[in-house]
Amino acid sequence: MIRVSAAVIFDGAGRVLLCSRPPDKPPAGWEFPGGKIEPGETPEAALERELLEELALPGRCGAELAVVTAAPVELHFIEFFPEAGAAVTPKEGQSFRWQEITPEMPADLLANDKVFWEILKKKYL
Repeated sequence: MIRVSAAVIFDGAGRVLLCSRPPDKPPAGWEFPGGKIEPGETPEAALERELLEELALPGRCGAELAVVTAAPVELHFIEFFPEAGAAVTPKEGQSFRWQEITPEMPADLLANDKVFWEILKKKYL
């Protein structure tokens, strides 16, 4: 099983951060940012490390909101709170956007992230 942490980051308008996959890392599409959990790492430590590496975004983790399992991937969706004044700075050629939570999910969202989108809708709409 591949274990992955994914950040759920809200802006002041209640939108969530989505990132495109880097061009050299298939599959293509948009996702909640994060990355693989290394052996011996907690999902929270992995998320903090990945966000620094990929988005130069320091901060701290909050609550785990959901775990989505779709073999061979186990995705841990965790609230993340960037440090005051920190900005999203993609370091791997990816793009980012702030996405409003709407009943209709973004068509370009990756499959496993679509499962979590349904959870977000139930909680925030």
